[in-house]
Amino acid sequence: MYFKEFPKFIYDFKNPDGSTSTQIVKDITRNVRFRKEVFANISVFDEYDIVDGETPEIIAEKVYGNPKYHWVIMLANERFDYTRDFPMEETTLVRYIKQRFNPSFAITSWSYSGTTITVTLKNHGLLASPTTTVMLTGATATTNAPVGKHYTITSVTDDTFTFTADAAPTGTAGGTVTAITTGKENYTAHYIDANGVIRDSDFAGVVGVTCEKMARDENEQKRRIKLIHKDALNTVLKNFRELI
Repeated sequence: MYFKEFPKFIYDFKNPDGSTSTQIVKDITRNVRFRKEVFANISVFDEYDIVDGETPEIIAEKVYGNPKYHWVIMLANERFDYTRDFPMEETTLVRYIKQRFNPSFAITSWSYSGTTITVTLKNHGLLASPTTTVMLTGATATTNAPVGKHYTITSVTDDTFTFTADAAPTGTAGGTVTAITTGKENYTAHYIDANGVIRDSDFAGVVGVTCEKMARDENEQKRRIKLIHKDALNTVLKNFRELI
């Protein structure tokens, strides 16, 4: 509905083979002017806390009686990405946290002594505490290689980490494997004081904020939005048509 009123013009596109195709396109450059001029004249907004599962369309239906006015909400808050700019519901948030803080990475150098597996990987970013597990998956040049199961990391240096497998591999260690970690969401992301200000870890009275808590806080900060009062909606729509 938002772009429906935008004027159209003829534009020539250059094709890879050097030919030209002519198409009718929308003049979306009008978008910036509309945002600046219309919303500059709106001084009173209502505050609204998004409930899990609510989309801009659902909110527009609830507030304005028409889901097609979702673009008014998005423009008023300068939020244009459904996946990044609005709060995620719990199931999606949990999945996002796991994916964000537990990426997989390739390992090409590892060795073993009995059941102790030592992986060499610069800047791996893993910690011995809080508990982190790692699962190796992929082909190796050994028998009894520790693939397909998560093992708890027992020791860490800057460039290596170690875990104990169920059975000792045999043969020559080698082959590229993929490491998939779990538990990094429990790492400390930063420290805050009693007022919630981020501080260095040695600052008096600070507490650690885990990566999961940080992600949840970020998600909550997206929950509150501002809404143009429904009595002012007609003014916005009128100005929109005039400017376009």
